[in-house]
Amino acid sequence: MKFLGGLRTKVILLASFFLILPWLGYQYILEMEKFLRQGQEQTLMGTTRAVATALHERATLFNAQASALNEIQDGKDLYAYDITSPLRIDGQLDDWQNEFDKSIVYGQQQTVFQLNKNTTNPISFRHMLGTQGKYLYGYLQVTDKHPVFKATDSRFLNRNDHLIIAISTPQNKLQRYIISIEQAGWFNAYQLNDKNDLKQNETQSLWQESKDFIAELPKFLGAETASAPEREKRIQGYWRTTAEGYNIEFRFPIDMLGDKLGLALHTTSNNNTGEINNIIATSSTENLQQLGTVLVPSPEIDKILKGLSHTQSRLWVVDRHQRVLASAGDIHQASGVWPKNIQITEKDKQDTKAVTLWKSLQLKILSPLYRLLFPAPNNDFIDELEGSTQLNSEFIKQALTGESQSHWRQTSDNKAMILSVASPIFIGDKVMGIVVAEETTNGIRALRNQALETLFNVLIAVIVIATLLLFFFTANIASRISKLSHQAEKAIDEQGRIALPFIPSSSKDEIGYLSRSLSEMVKRLGDYHRYLEKLPSRLSHELSTPVAVVRSSLDNLALLQQDEESKKYITRAKTGILRLNRILTSMSEATRLEQSLQSGEKISLALQGLLTNCVQGYQMTYPEQALCFKNVS
Repeated sequence: MKFLGGLRTKVILLASFFLILPWLGYQYILEMEKFLRQGQEQTLMGTTRAVATALHERATLFNAQASALNEIQDGKDLYAYDITSPLRIDGQLDDWQNEFDKSIVYGQQQTVFQLNKNTTNPISFRHMLGTQGKYLYGYLQVTDKHPVFKATDSRFLNRNDHLIIAISTPQNKLQRYIISIEQAGWFNAYQLNDKNDLKQNETQSLWQESKDFIAELPKFLGAETASAPEREKRIQGYWRTTAEGYNIEFRFPIDMLGDKLGLALHTTSNNNTGEINNIIATSSTENLQQLGTVLVPSPEIDKILKGLSHTQSRLWVVDRHQRVLASAGDIHQASGVWPKNIQITEKDKQDTKAVTLWKSLQLKILSPLYRLLFPAPNNDFIDELEGSTQLNSEFIKQALTGESQSHWRQTSDNKAMILSVASPIFIGDKVMGIVVAEETTNGIRALRNQALETLFNVLIAVIVIATLLLFFFTANIASRISKLSHQAEKAIDEQGRIALPFIPSSSKDEIGYLSRSLSEMVKRLGDYHRYLEKLPSRLSHELSTPVAVVRSSLDNLALLQQDEESKKYITRAKTGILRLNRILTSMSEATRLEQSLQSGEKISLALQGLLTNCVQGYQMTYPEQALCFKNVS
C-alpha cells in the first residue's frame, strides 16, 4: 500500500467503505417494502372476503336471468351506467357527453327488417342507458333523413316512426310500450296489451328471416288495434328533431323493470300509407324469452359497499359475466392503511422556527436530493378502469372459478402500482360473482420514502461524524509519531553522540510504549558512550605497566654485548615502545575518542625510511620470502 501515500490518505480511503452503509440501508428498506406489500395484499384479501361473506347466499342481489346465461351478447344484453351528473329530459343529450364513449351504435348489423336494401336513407341510432336515483334513463340518437310523425287524425300508433320498449316486469311478465308522437316535444308512452296488440303467433313471425315474413310484415304492421291503448305516464321523455334526424330521450322508474329490456325502432318513409320499411332492434320485443337482459347496478350492493368505503379501498362487485354490479371508493384516494400525511402540531411549528444548521442542510440540499432519487407518490395517475362497466382481465376470470386471486399492475403512465384482489361470491356451490378490491402502493411508497429519508439522514450524520473523528484521531496519531521521530533525530547528533535527552511519553497506548522504549534505548546508548569515553584512560592506566616492563627489559638488554643485527632489532623495539607510550599518554589526556585522535601530533615522515622499516618487518615475518627495496629516485 505504498502507493496510497501517508497515513491520513490511507485512513480516508478506508473510511470511504462507510459509503456501503447507505446501500445496505436501502436494501433493508426494500426488503421492508416487500413485507409491507405482502401485508397489504393479505389485508386487502381479508377485505374482499369480508364483503363476499356479506353477499353470500343472497340470490336476490343478482340478475337471475343474466346469471343463467352462459355468455352475454354485446348490444343485446344492456348495461345501465350510474350517471353522476344531473340529467334533464330535453332531448339535447348534453348531459350525456361525459358518458358518450360508452354508448353503442346500432346500424345495419342490428337491422331485423329492411324493405328496401338499396335505400338512400340508411337508418341507425346511438343508444345508451343510465341510472340516477330511482329512475332508469335512456336515449336514442337517430339518423333518419325523412322522419315521419303520427298524423293528427290517425287512430294508429304504428303507421309512423315509433319506438317499442319491451320489458320484463318484476313478476317476470312481458310488457310492451310504444312511443309514437304527432310532433316533437314532451311525450308519454302508451301501453300495449293483449287486447290492442298484434296476435301472438303473428308477432313471432316478424322475427323470422324468410320471404313470407317480409311479404306479410306490412300487413301486420298496418293492422288496426282492437282498442285504444292506455297512456303510461310513468314513462316520460322528449322527442327533439335534429339536422341528422331526431333524439329520443326517456326515463321511467326502475321498480317497473325486472331484468330484461329490449328496444325496437320502427321507421317509415311513406307519409301516406305509413308502411314500415326498416326495423332496428336491440333484441326481439315480441317474446319474453328473446328479450335481452339489462343490468342495473344494485342499490343494495351499493349500500353494502359504501358502508365499507372507510377502508380506503376501491371496491367492485362483478357478476359471473364480468359486468360491474356496484362500485365504491376512488382509486386515487385508495392508498392503503397508511396515513397520507402527518398533522403538524403547534409545538412542531414552534420547533421548525428554530432551524438548526442540520435542518437547514436537510431542507435545502438533502430533501431535494431525496425527491430526485426517490420520487414522491403521485395520485395524479391515469386510471384505465375508471368508470368501467366490465372487468376483462385474466385474474378476474381465474377468480370466477372459485379461488381468491391477487394481481399487481402498473398504470399506463408508470406513476403508480395498483394491487387488485378478488374473492368469489357463492350462491350454494355456484359462483355468482366476485368482490374486487383495489389499492395503490402510494401509502407504502410514502412510508418507504420517509424511512429512507430518516435512515439516510442518520447514516450521513454517522458517516460524517465518524469520518471526522477518525480523521482527527489519525491526525493526532500522525502528529505524535512525527513528534516522536523528530525527538529521536534530535537526540543523537551526526557523530553519534547524545545531543539532547529523550523525554518519554506518559500515554498508556502503543505510541507511549514506543516512546518509553526509545527513551530507554537512548539512555543505554548514552551509558555506552560514557563507557567508551572512559575507556582510553582505563586502557592507558592498564597498559602503562606492561609498557614500562618492556622498556626496562629493552634497556637491560641493550647493556649486554650485542652484535649489529641484535642492536638493530633492539633499536626498532625501543622506537615502537616510544610510539606506544605517546599513544597511551594521549589516550589518558583525551576525554573522548575523537579528541584523542584530533590531539595527535602531526610529524613529517621520511617515506624512504618508512618503507625500509616496513620491508624489514615483512622480511622478519616471512623469512622464506626474499624482499628488497629499491629507491628509483
